[in-house]
Amino acid sequence: MFSRKNNYPTFYTYHGRKISKKISPLKVNLINKFYDQYSLDESVINYHISKKNCKKINIPKYYNKVNIEIGFGNGEFLIKNATAKPEELFIGIEVYVNGIARVLSSIVENKISNIILSNINSFYFLEAIPFKSVDKIFIINPDPWIKKRHHRRRLISYATVKTLYEIIKSKNSIYITTDSEPYMNDIKDLLNDHKNVIGGYTVRILMENDDLYGISKYQRKAIEKGGKLYQFLI
Repeated sequence: MFSRKNNYPTFYTYHGRKISKKISPLKVNLINKFYDQYSLDESVINYHISKKNCKKINIPKYYNKVNIEIGFGNGEFLIKNATAKPEELFIGIEVYVNGIARVLSSIVENKISNIILSNINSFYFLEAIPFKSVDKIFIINPDPWIKKRHHRRRLISYATVKTLYEIIKSKNSIYITTDSEPYMNDIKDLLNDHKNVIGGYTVRILMENDDLYGISKYQRKAIEKGGKLYQFLI
Protein backbone atom coordinates (compact mmCIF):
# COMPACT_ATOMS: atom_id res chain seq x y z
CA MET A 1 0.00 0.00 0.00
CA PHE A 2 2.70 2.49 0.96
CA SER A 3 4.65 2.09 -2.29
CA ARG A 4 1.44 2.45 -4.30
CA LYS A 5 0.62 5.66 -2.45
CA ASN A 6 4.04 7.00 -3.43
CA ASN A 7 3.60 5.97 -7.06
CA TYR A 8 -0.01 7.18 -7.41
CA PRO A 9 -0.45 9.98 -4.85
CA THR A 10 -3.48 11.47 -6.63
CA PHE A 11 -5.65 8.52 -5.64
CA TYR A 12 -4.68 8.85 -1.98
CA THR A 13 -5.27 12.58 -1.67
CA TYR A 14 -7.86 13.70 0.88
CA HIS A 15 -8.54 16.50 3.35
CA GLY A 16 -7.46 16.31 6.97
CA ARG A 17 -5.07 13.89 8.67
CA LYS A 18 -4.31 10.46 7.25
CA ILE A 19 -2.65 9.08 10.40
CA SER A 20 -4.27 9.95 13.73
CA LYS A 21 -1.14 8.91 15.62
CA LYS A 22 2.23 7.49 14.66
CA ILE A 23 1.81 4.04 13.17
CA SER A 24 3.98 1.36 14.76
CA PRO A 25 6.52 -0.73 12.82
CA LEU A 26 4.38 -3.78 13.66
CA LYS A 27 1.37 -2.26 11.91
CA VAL A 28 3.51 -1.18 8.95
CA ASN A 29 4.69 -4.77 8.57
CA LEU A 30 1.11 -6.02 8.87
CA ILE A 31 -0.03 -3.72 6.07
CA ASN A 32 2.94 -4.55 3.87
CA LYS A 33 2.32 -8.27 4.30
CA PHE A 34 -1.46 -8.58 4.09
CA TYR A 35 -3.12 -5.41 2.74
CA ASP A 36 -3.03 -6.34 -0.95
CA GLN A 37 -4.74 -9.66 -0.19
CA TYR A 38 -7.81 -7.78 1.05
CA SER A 39 -7.81 -4.77 -1.26
CA LEU A 40 -8.98 -3.79 -4.73
CA ASP A 41 -6.82 -0.65 -4.86
CA GLU A 42 -4.74 -1.86 -7.79
CA SER A 43 -7.86 -2.58 -9.84
CA VAL A 44 -9.34 0.83 -9.01
CA ILE A 45 -6.17 2.63 -10.05
CA ASN A 46 -5.90 0.60 -13.26
CA TYR A 47 -9.50 1.50 -14.10
CA HIS A 48 -8.81 5.21 -13.82
CA ILE A 49 -5.48 5.09 -15.62
CA SER A 50 -6.91 3.24 -18.63
CA LYS A 51 -10.51 4.38 -18.34
CA LYS A 52 -11.29 4.15 -22.06
CA ASN A 53 -10.06 0.59 -22.36
CA CYS A 54 -10.87 -0.86 -18.94
CA LYS A 55 -14.14 -2.17 -17.52
CA LYS A 56 -15.32 -1.32 -14.04
CA ILE A 57 -13.65 -3.33 -11.29
CA ASN A 58 -14.80 -6.88 -10.59
CA ILE A 59 -16.56 -7.37 -7.27
CA PRO A 60 -16.66 -11.01 -6.08
CA LYS A 61 -19.92 -12.63 -7.26
CA TYR A 62 -20.18 -15.39 -4.68
CA TYR A 63 -21.72 -13.26 -1.91
CA ASN A 64 -25.46 -12.81 -1.36
CA LYS A 65 -25.11 -9.06 -0.87
CA VAL A 66 -22.50 -6.33 -1.28
CA ASN A 67 -22.24 -3.58 1.35
CA ILE A 68 -19.98 -0.53 1.53
CA GLU A 69 -19.01 1.53 4.56
CA ILE A 70 -17.30 4.83 3.78
CA GLY A 71 -15.15 6.16 6.61
CA PHE A 72 -15.22 3.14 8.93
CA GLY A 73 -12.97 4.70 11.59
CA ASN A 74 -11.68 1.98 13.91
CA GLY A 75 -13.77 -0.61 12.06
CA GLU A 76 -16.13 -1.48 14.89
CA PHE A 77 -19.31 -1.51 12.76
CA LEU A 78 -17.55 -3.06 9.76
CA ILE A 79 -16.10 -6.00 11.70
CA LYS A 80 -19.33 -6.62 13.62
CA ASN A 81 -21.37 -6.85 10.43
CA ALA A 82 -18.85 -8.95 8.52
CA THR A 83 -18.59 -11.41 11.41
CA ALA A 84 -22.38 -11.66 11.82
CA LYS A 85 -23.06 -12.05 8.07
CA PRO A 86 -20.34 -14.22 6.49
CA GLU A 87 -22.51 -14.72 3.40
CA GLU A 88 -22.32 -10.98 2.60
CA LEU A 89 -19.37 -8.90 1.36
CA PHE A 90 -18.36 -5.75 3.23
CA ILE A 91 -16.18 -3.14 1.54
CA GLY A 92 -14.61 -0.64 3.94
CA ILE A 93 -13.06 2.63 2.77
CA GLU A 94 -11.01 4.68 5.26
CA VAL A 95 -8.40 7.44 4.95
CA TYR A 96 -6.81 6.76 8.35
CA VAL A 97 -4.00 4.22 8.11
CA ASN A 98 -4.48 3.35 11.79
CA GLY A 99 -8.07 2.26 11.08
CA ILE A 100 -6.91 0.18 8.12
CA ALA A 101 -4.31 -1.53 10.32
CA ARG A 102 -6.78 -2.25 13.10
CA VAL A 103 -9.30 -3.92 10.80
CA LEU A 104 -6.58 -5.77 8.92
CA SER A 105 -5.33 -7.15 12.24
CA SER A 106 -8.83 -8.45 13.05
CA ILE A 107 -9.15 -9.97 9.59
CA VAL A 108 -5.90 -11.89 9.96
CA GLU A 109 -6.39 -12.93 13.60
CA ASN A 110 -10.01 -14.03 13.17
CA LYS A 111 -9.71 -15.32 9.60
CA ILE A 112 -12.43 -12.99 8.29
CA SER A 113 -12.73 -13.53 4.55
CA ASN A 114 -15.62 -11.24 3.59
CA ILE A 115 -14.01 -7.80 4.03
CA ILE A 116 -12.33 -5.73 1.33
CA LEU A 117 -10.35 -2.67 2.45
CA SER A 118 -9.36 0.51 0.65
CA ASN A 119 -7.32 3.55 1.64
CA ILE A 120 -8.03 5.23 -1.70
CA ASN A 121 -10.00 8.47 -1.84
CA SER A 122 -13.60 7.20 -1.73
CA PHE A 123 -14.69 9.15 -4.81
CA TYR A 124 -12.14 7.36 -7.00
CA PHE A 125 -13.14 4.01 -5.51
CA LEU A 126 -16.87 4.58 -6.00
CA GLU A 127 -16.40 5.71 -9.60
CA ALA A 128 -14.79 2.35 -10.41
CA ILE A 129 -17.67 0.25 -9.05
CA PRO A 130 -20.15 -1.18 -11.60
CA PHE A 131 -23.59 0.42 -11.82
CA LYS A 132 -26.32 -1.13 -9.64
CA SER A 133 -23.99 -3.63 -7.99
CA VAL A 134 -24.23 -2.62 -4.31
CA ASP A 135 -27.01 -3.52 -1.88
CA LYS A 136 -26.35 -1.11 1.00
CA ILE A 137 -24.07 1.86 1.66
CA PHE A 138 -23.30 3.24 5.13
CA ILE A 139 -21.76 6.60 5.98
CA ILE A 140 -21.70 6.84 9.78
CA ASN A 141 -21.13 10.31 11.22
CA PRO A 142 -18.75 11.79 8.64
CA ASP A 143 -16.65 14.77 9.68
CA PRO A 144 -19.04 17.78 9.52
CA TRP A 145 -16.24 20.28 8.82
CA ILE A 146 -18.20 22.88 10.75
CA LYS A 147 -16.37 26.03 9.58
CA LYS A 148 -17.92 27.44 6.41
CA ARG A 149 -14.56 27.75 4.66
CA HIS A 150 -14.13 23.97 5.14
CA HIS A 151 -17.52 22.94 3.74
CA ARG A 152 -15.94 21.93 0.43
CA ARG A 153 -14.07 19.22 2.33
CA ARG A 154 -17.28 17.47 3.34
CA LEU A 155 -17.84 13.94 2.12
CA ILE A 156 -21.55 14.50 1.44
CA SER A 157 -21.73 16.46 -1.79
CA TYR A 158 -23.92 16.24 -4.87
CA ALA A 159 -21.17 14.43 -6.80
CA THR A 160 -20.80 11.83 -4.05
CA VAL A 161 -24.52 11.22 -3.55
CA LYS A 162 -25.09 11.00 -7.33
CA THR A 163 -22.36 8.36 -7.62
CA LEU A 164 -23.77 6.42 -4.65
CA TYR A 165 -27.22 6.52 -6.24
CA GLU A 166 -25.81 5.10 -9.47
CA ILE A 167 -24.16 2.07 -7.86
CA ILE A 168 -26.93 0.94 -5.49
CA LYS A 169 -29.34 -1.72 -6.72
CA SER A 170 -32.48 -0.18 -5.28
CA LYS A 171 -33.91 2.90 -3.57
CA ASN A 172 -33.65 3.35 0.21
CA SER A 173 -30.26 1.66 0.39
CA ILE A 174 -28.00 4.58 1.38
CA TYR A 175 -27.73 5.25 5.12
CA ILE A 176 -26.13 8.46 6.38
CA THR A 177 -25.98 9.47 10.04
CA THR A 178 -24.76 12.66 11.68
CA ASP A 179 -24.90 14.25 15.13
CA SER A 180 -24.48 17.76 13.66
CA GLU A 181 -27.78 19.58 13.20
CA PRO A 182 -26.25 22.19 10.84
CA TYR A 183 -24.76 19.40 8.70
CA MET A 184 -28.12 17.62 8.75
CA ASN A 185 -29.84 20.76 7.48
CA ASP A 186 -27.21 21.26 4.78
CA ILE A 187 -27.65 17.65 3.60
CA LYS A 188 -31.42 18.20 3.47
CA ASP A 189 -30.91 21.32 1.35
CA LEU A 190 -28.57 19.45 -0.98
CA LEU A 191 -30.99 16.55 -1.45
CA ASN A 192 -33.95 18.88 -1.96
CA ASP A 193 -32.02 20.80 -4.61
CA HIS A 194 -31.37 17.60 -6.58
CA LYS A 195 -34.59 15.63 -6.13
CA ASN A 196 -34.97 15.42 -9.90
CA VAL A 197 -31.83 13.25 -10.03
CA ILE A 198 -31.72 11.53 -6.64
CA GLY A 199 -35.41 11.27 -5.89
CA GLY A 200 -37.00 11.34 -2.45
CA TYR A 201 -35.45 10.60 0.93
CA THR A 202 -36.36 10.36 4.60
CA VAL A 203 -34.62 11.87 7.61
CA ARG A 204 -35.36 11.12 11.25
CA ILE A 205 -33.88 11.13 14.72
CA LEU A 206 -32.45 7.76 15.72
CA MET A 207 -33.77 6.10 18.87
CA GLU A 208 -31.97 3.73 21.24
CA ASN A 209 -33.54 0.63 19.69
CA ASP A 210 -32.44 1.57 16.14
CA ASP A 211 -29.75 -0.57 14.51
CA LEU A 212 -27.50 2.40 13.73
CA TYR A 213 -27.78 4.04 17.16
CA GLY A 214 -24.53 4.30 19.13
CA ILE A 215 -22.53 2.09 16.78
CA SER A 216 -19.42 4.28 16.60
CA LYS A 217 -17.13 6.13 18.98
CA TYR A 218 -18.22 9.53 17.64
CA GLN A 219 -21.89 8.64 17.95
CA ARG A 220 -21.42 7.60 21.57
CA LYS A 221 -19.56 10.83 22.34
CA ALA A 222 -22.49 12.81 20.93
CA ILE A 223 -24.98 10.74 22.95
CA GLU A 224 -23.00 11.29 26.17
CA LYS A 225 -23.24 15.04 25.57
CA GLY A 226 -27.00 14.79 25.10
CA GLY A 227 -26.89 15.23 21.34
CA LYS A 228 -29.24 13.78 18.76
CA LEU A 229 -28.36 11.38 15.97
CA TYR A 230 -29.99 12.02 12.59
CA GLN A 231 -30.36 9.37 9.91
CA PHE A 232 -30.92 9.90 6.20
CA LEU A 233 -32.25 7.07 4.06
CA ILE A 234 -31.85 7.71 0.34
